[in-house]
Amino acid sequence: DAHLDRLYASATYLDVHAPDRLRLKPQLLRALASSGVREAVVRIALLPKGAAATPSIVVRPVPRPSASAYRRGIRLAIVPTRKFAVSTIDPQAKYSARLGSVLAVMEAQLRGADEALWMDAMGTVTESTASNFGIVREGVIVTPPCWLGLLAGITRDVLFELARELGVPIREVPLTRHEVYNADEAFLTSTLKEILAVTTIDGRRIRTGRPGPLTVRLQRAFRELVETETRYV
Repeated sequence: DAHLDRLYASATYLDVHAPDRLRLKPQLLRALASSGVREAVVRIALLPKGAAATPSIVVRPVPRPSASAYRRGIRLAIVPTRKFAVSTIDPQAKYSARLGSVLAVMEAQLRGADEALWMDAMGTVTESTASNFGIVREGVIVTPPCWLGLLAGITRDVLFELARELGVPIREVPLTRHEVYNADEAFLTSTLKEILAVTTIDGRRIRTGRPGPLTVRLQRAFRELVETETRYV
C-alpha cells in the first residue's frame, strides 16, 4: 500500500489523472496471479491518455543482487552526473525519466564500481541511482535528509523503524565526501536491494572492507520483518 500511496501522490503532483485505486488494486493482483511468478516485482506506469491515465502493469521475477554481494558488499563511485535540481522537479514525485541514472551507472562501471552515488550542487552526497544511502559513524546511523533532493524511499522509512526497534540512534544529516570515506560502515536501501552493504567508495575501502556488524543486524531485522508480513499472503 505504501507503494500505491507514492504512485497516487506522484500522479497528483504531476497532474496525471490516475485510475480509481479500488479498481487498480484488483488489476495488480490478477496480473501477479496470472504471471505464475512466486517472488515478483510489479512495475506500474501511468500513461496519460485523454481524461485519464492508462495503467501499464509489468510483472517479472525479482532481480536481486547476488548472494556474494550481500556477503562481500558492493563498490560505489561518486559521479559528476546530476539529477534534476530540486527547483526543477520535486524529487518526491516518481517519474520515468531515467537517462541521468543510466549515464551515472555507466560512469561508475567504467571506474570499476557496481553502482553510482550522486552529489548535489553543493557537493554533499545524496543517494544512489535507485537506492537511498546511509553510513554508520560511532554507532549512529546517518542518512542524508530528503530536502537535499532525494527520493524518500519506502525501505528508507523502514530503516527508521528498525533503528528504533534495535535501539540504534539514527539521524538525517548532509554528508560530505570526507565523512563518507571515513565512515565505519556504509549501505544502500531499496525495495529490491533491501539493505546492502557498501564496502568500497571511489576505490577507498570502508574500514575493514567487509559488511559491518550493524549493517548485518539491519539486514537480518529487515528480512525477519518481511517474512513476518508475508507469511500469510
